[in-house]
Amino acid sequence: MVTAEEAKRLIDAISAERFRPFLDECGGDPLVALRLYCWDGEASRAFLSLLRDFEVALRNALHAKLAGRYGQPDWWASPRVHLTFKGREQVRGAEQSLAREHGSAFGPSDMVAKLTLGFWVGLIGRGQNYEMQFWNPALRHAFRGYRGRRGDLQRKLDHVRRFRNRIGHHERVCHRHLDMDFETLLELMGYVSPEKAALHRQFSQIPEVLARKSRVLAGLAPVRL
Repeated sequence: MVTAEEAKRLIDAISAERFRPFLDECGGDPLVALRLYCWDGEASRAFLSLLRDFEVALRNALHAKLAGRYGQPDWWASPRVHLTFKGREQVRGAEQSLAREHGSAFGPSDMVAKLTLGFWVGLIGRGQNYEMQFWNPALRHAFRGYRGRRGDLQRKLDHVRRFRNRIGHHERVCHRHLDMDFETLLELMGYVSPEKAALHRQFSQIPEVLARKSRVLAGLAPVRL
């Protein structure tokens, strides 16, 4: 892959602190650790497509139910909606960001796209009596076929949120049970969009990327950047 001198320069560019967990996982061998670092990036990129489709499907499903419940596309502005302090701050932050970008020329669909995954997952939580306010009358209907408890679903959604944030902040994922992350994402996607779940089940590159790991580390398969 690279010479020892090239490996040293690459590690310097990555930073010793950031590279240390990869080195530790590979018994201190810098060349194998570099292969793992490259594979880690490949795995993160493979998950981005599924995470993107899941986040879009989730927010659209929740938004549709709440817009119908409150009779307005900007349902968060309804006087009948009582968000937590954090939720109100997230809405205010999204509005301010859109105002800086577009002036006053933005609408509810822009807000839906701007609000973070954490905001949408938070709506499944317990705060501000969300179970009675949102879950029971509206949001449970966004998860077709789900028959479990709200809290169990919320914990899985928050697990995905944290995983998404790791990838978004370029943190390593190679130490995770990525096959389980894949199945969790497909399960949750199946509740909000069975069609998208089936598409990713059939065509996702994630299984092939995960199966490549041992061969990449052994130098038997090329790294992909």
